[in-house]
Amino acid sequence: MQVILKRLAVWLFEMALQALMLGLFLIVSHWSDEDAFGKDLLFFFQTAILLFFTTGYLFSTAILRAIWRGRGVWWHPIIVAALFLVHFEIMNVRAGGAFAPPERIRLRVAGTLIAFVCALAGGWFLRRWIGRDNSGPSLQPHRVLPGNAGG
Repeated sequence: MQVILKRLAVWLFEMALQALMLGLFLIVSHWSDEDAFGKDLLFFFQTAILLFFTTGYLFSTAILRAIWRGRGVWWHPIIVAALFLVHFEIMNVRAGGAFAPPERIRLRVAGTLIAFVCALAGGWFLRRWIGRDNSGPSLQPHRVLPGNAGG
């Protein structure tokens, strides 16, 4: 149970970081008022969270983070990036083509990279966090080398 709670805590961190980074990208690509940076960042952060919620991205990534047990470091971030692309298209279709084609391409690329990097960082942090708490015996097989006690 404690591992699942840790997975969900890391997922919350990943989603908040994704929304923040996506907000920063939108500010940099559309920034016109230098005095309203904090207000604009808060607006884009809240908008990203709302879009993540309404498209189902939060739900699908939460399930993926909770049940993912893959050994590969790269597979989870690749799946999260693919989920971002799918849910971005869901949002774009629902909004009737909310973004012009050049802007859509920039958002796809930036959002996919942001999702990938956040999931990669979250996975790295989760492995360190869970690995530190394992005080019990290791169930992994160990090879005993000649001249080594095997400890």
